[in-house]
Amino acid sequence: MRALLYLTKRSMINNLKKAVKKPLTLLVVLACAAYAVFLAVMLAELAVQMKFDSAKGMVIILTVWSLYLFLLNFMSYASRKGIFFRPAHAHFIFNAPVDPKVVLIHGAWMNYLSSVVFFLIFIIAGITVFDVSPWRILLFAGICICNLALEISLMVCLYSSERISEKAREWIGRGIKVFLLMVTGLIVLYFWKKGVSFAAVSAFFDWPILRMIPIIGWEISAFHLILLSPDLLNAAGMVLYLLTTILLVILAYRMPCNGDYYEDAAKFADTYAEMIKRKKNGEMVMGLEEKKKKFRHMTVRYQAVGAKAIFYRQLLEYRKERTFIFSKMTLLNLGIGIVMAFAMRETAQESGIPQIFLLGILAYMTLIFSGYLGKWETEIKTPYLYLIPDSPVKKLWYSTLMEHVKAFVDGVLLCVPIGILWKVNVLEVILGILIYTILQANRMYSKVLAQCVVGDVLGRTGQDVVRAFFQMFVLGIGVMVAALAGIFISMDLVFPIALIYSMIVTVIIGLIAAIRFDSMEQMA
Repeated sequence: MRALLYLTKRSMINNLKKAVKKPLTLLVVLACAAYAVFLAVMLAELAVQMKFDSAKGMVIILTVWSLYLFLLNFMSYASRKGIFFRPAHAHFIFNAPVDPKVVLIHGAWMNYLSSVVFFLIFIIAGITVFDVSPWRILLFAGICICNLALEISLMVCLYSSERISEKAREWIGRGIKVFLLMVTGLIVLYFWKKGVSFAAVSAFFDWPILRMIPIIGWEISAFHLILLSPDLLNAAGMVLYLLTTILLVILAYRMPCNGDYYEDAAKFADTYAEMIKRKKNGEMVMGLEEKKKKFRHMTVRYQAVGAKAIFYRQLLEYRKERTFIFSKMTLLNLGIGIVMAFAMRETAQESGIPQIFLLGILAYMTLIFSGYLGKWETEIKTPYLYLIPDSPVKKLWYSTLMEHVKAFVDGVLLCVPIGILWKVNVLEVILGILIYTILQANRMYSKVLAQCVVGDVLGRTGQDVVRAFFQMFVLGIGVMVAALAGIFISMDLVFPIALIYSMIVTVIIGLIAAIRFDSMEQMA
């Protein structure tokens, strides 16, 4: 165990030394920390606005957190994909004369750390936001410790068990996914009929059946008992939860572990390393394993001359895919549009300027969710692009045209649900869709420009940081102009001014970025 602790300590020290040698890494870490603080403050204000700033609101949030996180952890542990070992561990740690159970417990230290961080956030928020008395917070901290012990014990049992076959592990994962989909569908259907309000949310999560679900429901009962008022169901659930925790701890301690999980852990380590590599390359990664794509057979043929051939080649590639131009980003936009439409409906309507809230969401989506890779970015890496007898501007335009179409569709799915529920003017919704499309084009052209200026000196992260700051600076001027026009003249001018300014700036950036499509040697 001491050897494993030493390994972890040296790894952290070496990572810190690497960060010191790369100041940009420290800046990114500080920026992420500042963003996390900002997000926490905004969520606290949102809880106050939605009247969740009470012990009842805290129980509701904990219920959702327990329901989804526990089942997802259970599914990952059952499939032996819940601990992130590195490929080097398969060669050095797994072959070391160390008890496999100790290796397992030590390997999951990041899981424990994330759980502890979440619990600390809940404890601090319970005192500052949810106005829970200190003695209840102390009891809640005790339940958090029990949760940690239960998670570790469950992880050891599922990894060490040799009785669970591979097929059984697959069916466990499928069953949990079906259950979560059913719960999510039930929640969506309920709030679609009742509306999103504190009373409706409270009534749903007070449902006794939720507290009767084994282990998860018993933990929810413990939260109800400690943070709210005691009753027979909550007391029985808490007793069962404590007994289950004790039983699992004893079972995990006595269960033999011969290292049979090493093979599965080594395979998962390679999969995880491949996922990190894909993420660094700019792909939007939402799953650990990349499924093999199935393409449709196409008989259609396109003919084009010059740079226009790039567009038709991309169109043919998209038509071969089963989902066409729809991607994970499309689902993300639709989900955020629906969630924000319900969650902020009252706040946006009561403000009298819901269109400004919509504009803020569009800008936020453009700046934050901008790290995914499109087919346009791969064009820069292909040598034939620079041999096409056409102007650099046309090469840039036709390389990114399909992404503009995708951005337009994503903008529709983001703006329409918000516009309908917030009762935003139809013209402003249309302008919002166009603004989103232009902002996405601005993001792409700014990224190409950042590649020209920065190159590979700062890496992809450095390029994204430069692009983000440049884009915020340039678009910030337009936001100020539109805001001043809205305040001193008319709010009806905000969207047209934002659209016109964004279009002018995007065209200028695009013309400058087109230089990147002129010579392949400039990046050598």
